[in-house]
Amino acid sequence: MQDVRGRTYDGGSVETDDANFTDCVFNTVELRYAGGEHPLFEGCTFNGATSWRFTEAALRTIQFLQRIANDEGGEAFIADLFQPGKYFVE
Repeated sequence: MQDVRGRTYDGGSVETDDANFTDCVFNTVELRYAGGEHPLFEGCTFNGATSWRFTEAALRTIQFLQRIANDEGGEAFIADLFQPGKYFVE
């Protein structure tokens, strides 16, 4: 994991896979996640139009969940999947 501390990002995109961000500032950036190790954000500030873009395996997982949600009974399945406090491990 890459440790990033005290950095300020102004615009553009930031790759978040395999990174721990501590006390960073994100000003109107696109946070990108491709499905690698989950990023960690501690004590960070997010300003402006900061958004997420999912690519590769992360995007395919979201597309799969969207397809499930649009099938009969899918909304209930998705709601159950994302209950607060419910976490999955391998």
